[in-house]
Amino acid sequence: MEKKELVKFLDGIFVPLNFKRKGNNWVSNGETVNRIINLQKSQYSNAFYINYGYILNSLPLDNWTSHIDSRVGGKEKEEEKLITDLLNLESDFKTEERFYLLGKIINEKIVKEVQFVFSEDDVLKILKEREFLYTIPPAVLRHFNLTL
Repeated sequence: MEKKELVKFLDGIFVPLNFKRKGNNWVSNGETVNRIINLQKSQYSNAFYINYGYILNSLPLDNWTSHIDSRVGGKEKEEEKLITDLLNLESDFKTEERFYLLGKIINEKIVKEVQFVFSEDDVLKILKEREFLYTIPPAVLRHFNLTL
């Protein structure tokens, strides 16, 4: 499988949700919050990671690419391995099976969340549901009056 097939598949998921693709990013700019999805190539193999997050328009980004970042991953070891294998374009999945499983995972882990995030209150709700906040920039934590 080639990267362009994966990109076309992701276009089919995110473009209907009002995301526009520029390179390896799908972005949906809002009045107060920008939503971003990123396809990141592994430096070690023909594998990829799917990152997603939010930019608060009221705060400077400084050296961050977004204020709130997440990566598609599994909570259990088997789920994590499945996601890793699906995003490794050299793994032995047939294209239809890869896209079917990847589509289910993306809809459950990304679409289910990002399709309802349009305001800072929506972002705060996501942050309050997180188990850990140590990856969130200090300025964002202060903005929402959150502590680690």
